[in-house]
Amino acid sequence: MTAIPMTTEPTSTWGWGLRGGLLALVLLVTACSDHYHHSDSHEHELPTREITHFTDATELFLEFGPLIAGERTALVAHFTDLNDYRPIEQGHLDVILSGGGEPMERFRIESQRAPGIFRPTIAPRAEGERELRLVLTTDKQEITHALGTITVHASREAARSARHPSAPTGEIGLYKEQQWRSEFAVAPVQRQPLRDSVSAPARVRAAANGEFVVTAVVAGSVRATGDFPALGDPVEKGQVLATLVPRAGEGIDHASLDAEQQAARTALELAQTTLARIEQLHERGAISTQRLEEARAEREQAQSRLRSAELRLAQLGSDDQGGLELLAPLDGIIARVPVAHGAAVDAGSHLFHIVDPRDLWLEVQVSEADAGRLDSPSGAAFELPGATEPVTLDVGDNARLVGVGSMIDPISRSLPVIFALQPPDPRLKVNQRVQARIYTGQSREALSIPSSAVIQDGGEPVVYVMVSGESFSRRPVRLGARDGDRFEVLEGLSEGERIVSKGAMQVRLAAATPDAMGHGHAH
Repeated sequence: MTAIPMTTEPTSTWGWGLRGGLLALVLLVTACSDHYHHSDSHEHELPTREITHFTDATELFLEFGPLIAGERTALVAHFTDLNDYRPIEQGHLDVILSGGGEPMERFRIESQRAPGIFRPTIAPRAEGERELRLVLTTDKQEITHALGTITVHASREAARSARHPSAPTGEIGLYKEQQWRSEFAVAPVQRQPLRDSVSAPARVRAAANGEFVVTAVVAGSVRATGDFPALGDPVEKGQVLATLVPRAGEGIDHASLDAEQQAARTALELAQTTLARIEQLHERGAISTQRLEEARAEREQAQSRLRSAELRLAQLGSDDQGGLELLAPLDGIIARVPVAHGAAVDAGSHLFHIVDPRDLWLEVQVSEADAGRLDSPSGAAFELPGATEPVTLDVGDNARLVGVGSMIDPISRSLPVIFALQPPDPRLKVNQRVQARIYTGQSREALSIPSSAVIQDGGEPVVYVMVSGESFSRRPVRLGARDGDRFEVLEGLSEGERIVSKGAMQVRLAAATPDAMGHGHAH
């Protein structure tokens, strides 16, 4: 098998096709119908040559028989626009032979046989080694395909006896006309920078201030004040969700909650004053470190009590019948409703879980073994079931790095890394678990291909390599890390080969139904 080279300069692959006899016969019939000079009944004995050649703008797939001095030879030239992989539909074509110490010979065809297909007929005068060029001129540009040296034979006998280069052939055929009629493209296997990444489990969660659980501050019963909130309902901050009617003797009202909040605030002020005094004494060596830590803990406990009191008060309103209104503390949607209208609840029971879906985070748990590879995390990517493309987060584009943990969790032995999604993908759900790849902030050169080129066939990743313009081979590959829409290639491909980047399933179908190749060819 001969691979198609890919360099920064235009490249080609060419040889004598296995279908040479059939194509030569087709060319002969066409030549006769067009009053060509050929009439030899043994024309089919001459092999047919194929050349696949690329420039930055176009692909040329050329088929033709041996060139013989003084005789006409029909060529079939297929031109593909690499911008959209569609046939080039206008322009004129010049076939040029030069070098070898002989005058330059130019043959022009003004129109196409079909979209993307030219059928020039040339009759070279000079024999020997000649340089072959095809120059396509459109209303926008002039494109030159320099195809290298080719032999113009002195006679048919010389052409038959000459040694011809082996044709690059694959086991799967797909005509240009079939490629042009579908979503199809080829791409080079090339080395390019790929972001280094590590794999880690992750969870989609609400932002720190984007989630709240409304709880019962006292035992009682929940009563609807209108339509009782249901799963998925949108709510606004301050909206009355329901009313909590305390049980007899609970004695909970706004006055008592106000008093509780004020007591907590006073206790915090005292704890802060005490801590400041103890810190001064500790600096002078007049008090132990243990007492300092105790004072700090007391301050934190007082802060927690105040936050709790403020939340209890913030989520309540009042009605005229002595009930306590339950208020939405933020804009969002109802994510969970474990109670119903009229339900009896105990103090502390969860009543409504509210989430703001406009502000979601991805929390990645990087293993202890990989934590040292994190430099400056630049993003992450993960796949969703049923989605054809992964969700990709890039810091500075559609994500923000919230933070990287400074301590390994003693139980999970992992380090948390959190990204804020800006904006969140609407397919993501709070508490959804995914396997993510987090980009470490480092990059490296690696051989890679578009992810769209890879299909799963029999449980293994497979690509289809272009061997010539209408010939392909199935190639199992071993893949490495994925960076956005590209896969690292560890085994199975070489730099410069071209693979089917769009339409791989079509090539697979052509392999399964080779008889379909015979339909629609316009040669």
